[in-house]
Amino acid sequence: MRFVLLLTATLTTMGIALAAEAPASLPVAVGTYQQEFHRAFTTEQGLPDNDVTRVGIDAQGKPVAQTAKGTAQCDGEQWQPAALSSGVIPSRNQLDEAQVASLRNAADGTIEIRATATRNGEIAVASDKGLYLGDGTSWRLALPQQGAVRWAPVDVRAVAYDASGRLWFAAPQGVGCRVSKADWLLFTGVDGLPYNDFTCMAAGPDSVWFGTTNGAIHYRDGLWEFRQGRRWLLDNHVRDVTVDADGNAWFATAAGVSCIARKPMTLAEKAAFYQDEIEKYHRRTRYGYVDPAEMSKPGDKSTATPVFTDNDGHFTGLYLGAVSFGYAVTGNEKMKRDAANAFRALAFLSEVTQGGSHPAPKGFIARAVKPTSEPDPNPQFDLAYDQRRQKADSLWKIIQPRWPVDATGEWYWKNDSSSDELDGHFFGYAAYFDNVCKTEAEKDAVREVVRRIMNHIIDHGYNLVDHDGKPTRWAHFSPDDMNRNEYWYGERGLDSLSILTYLTIAHHVTGDVKYREALLHLAIDEGYAMNGMNNPKFVPVPEGPWHQPDDNMSFMNYYHLVRYEKDPKLLSMFQQAIRTHWLYEKRERNPFFNFIYAACCNGKVRKDNWGEIDLTMPARNYEDSIDTLKRYPLDLVDWPMSNAHRLDMLPFLDETGAPTSSGRRRDGEVFPIDERHEIYWDLNPWALSYDGNGTRLREGVPFMLAYYLGRVHGLIGE
Repeated sequence: MRFVLLLTATLTTMGIALAAEAPASLPVAVGTYQQEFHRAFTTEQGLPDNDVTRVGIDAQGKPVAQTAKGTAQCDGEQWQPAALSSGVIPSRNQLDEAQVASLRNAADGTIEIRATATRNGEIAVASDKGLYLGDGTSWRLALPQQGAVRWAPVDVRAVAYDASGRLWFAAPQGVGCRVSKADWLLFTGVDGLPYNDFTCMAAGPDSVWFGTTNGAIHYRDGLWEFRQGRRWLLDNHVRDVTVDADGNAWFATAAGVSCIARKPMTLAEKAAFYQDEIEKYHRRTRYGYVDPAEMSKPGDKSTATPVFTDNDGHFTGLYLGAVSFGYAVTGNEKMKRDAANAFRALAFLSEVTQGGSHPAPKGFIARAVKPTSEPDPNPQFDLAYDQRRQKADSLWKIIQPRWPVDATGEWYWKNDSSSDELDGHFFGYAAYFDNVCKTEAEKDAVREVVRRIMNHIIDHGYNLVDHDGKPTRWAHFSPDDMNRNEYWYGERGLDSLSILTYLTIAHHVTGDVKYREALLHLAIDEGYAMNGMNNPKFVPVPEGPWHQPDDNMSFMNYYHLVRYEKDPKLLSMFQQAIRTHWLYEKRERNPFFNFIYAACCNGKVRKDNWGEIDLTMPARNYEDSIDTLKRYPLDLVDWPMSNAHRLDMLPFLDETGAPTSSGRRRDGEVFPIDERHEIYWDLNPWALSYDGNGTRLREGVPFMLAYYLGRVHGLIGE
């Protein structure tokens, strides 16, 4: 039990609160919210030129743009050339000659005027020498003050009055907002301001937008938001911004006009949107494996073609879980058919490996399949490939071919399958069995597949054995490897959880006591339950605490392992594992992890020699989860994105104290999901940048999985 004391001390030192927090009233209501999305306009939509210098809103409320080759007006979807009336796009300097002369006198000579704004007779001027306020004849240099802090801003770039009459300015020192005659709010990176190289500013009905040389910034109701990368902007250098009556922001860039728009939406509608996208772009082979798609033209979905991955089993298992939960929530018959088809696709991966020129032992699962009508993948994965990999990884297997042909001659199947695949298979099978299967015939189909795979693992000494008669690189679960092989030290916790989960699900699905007996032997006699309490978060391995795939698979395993377990001693150990792991993960605001934790632990109390702990998830973590689901982007193209230049970011440091490529907000949490690239739950949410090229289209399965999981357990409303 010294581990518990040490862990408690460690968590307290890290600032992870162990005190009880307020629980939520379930289900937490969600309802309709405002979904942000990007609309891109270029010459393809009628702009005279993509080189846009200014934007505005005309008297009819229509957006207008000034380009290098003329002006245009937007009628909703298209732009038309239009001669603009004077003042539709106002000059940034609205002072007349006399006012400019008086301002020069006040500034003791020359002054560069960047922008002006007027309200109720007061004129605000952003200039190189500071923020000036006056009536056109007399001027004073503003020295904004908040409490004991006072600024003398210089190089002021932009100024505006918002709908409430508050005065705003933007300068390299930060942003200021005058809330009364003498009182200001002053914002820097410490207060959440993302960036400070400002170019422009515009106030809308309920918020303020700022343009910068590297992204756009939004402020509303005390919250700063950052919009950077092609997901939100055609070009990161914002030249001008205007906001229409509906709160949509329009940006002038060197690559066209960007509009960050809002529309009412529910989470259920968003889930349906992603399902529709899957049907259009992500189905591969006649079995319908759900995979990413490659686009020959960046961002053009009409050129999308789904591509195989190394993880057909893992990802299809997650999709099977998502639609199984979805069917349980909605009763939608199409979802039931989708689940049945996904189950069939997943089951096929343990059938296609039988027979052919290189048959694998019964129950072996393929990573992926490809029709033999497509180009032979083996030249890409030849012996030289294996030898290169083995130089970097001494445990890498030399095995040829890596893509054998099946007995029918119709399919290539990829070998060397991993625990990742098995985690996906068993997660999907259990979710399908519990939420979709009603008849014995449906249940028997699941039982057959689960027996086939589980018996293979047991019969081969708790390993997944390939067509060469040897274990695969990443599917070792034997006690000799987990407990007595130094090379598997870093995998011990997760792989112990994995094999215990497979056995738990096999017993749950089939009722066969041999699987329970095997679980008890491994969990207790071989110490696997204790191994699972020491997951990778607490083991210093090369991939360290930021190896997000292991976190994701751990929670996939917890979901069934904790919920199915009835033995008090084992349950207590599994609860300790998920509890300590979740205390680290909750700062990621991950709805999949949070909802799994809640489904396993709500209403439960864990007791040990040091007392008892209420495991119920606090209300705050539901708020985090719902916020992430709302912000989950509609655009899932792998556009490049960076948060590395942000002022409100603190980098993680390596063992020498040098900054790494990962970082966090100043409150210790991740940046919101709509401000970063990583939209898969198994990708590093702390990563600061991503160099995508816009040619890969991701699928929205992670959203569907988290949303329907939360719904099926009554954690959130529609």
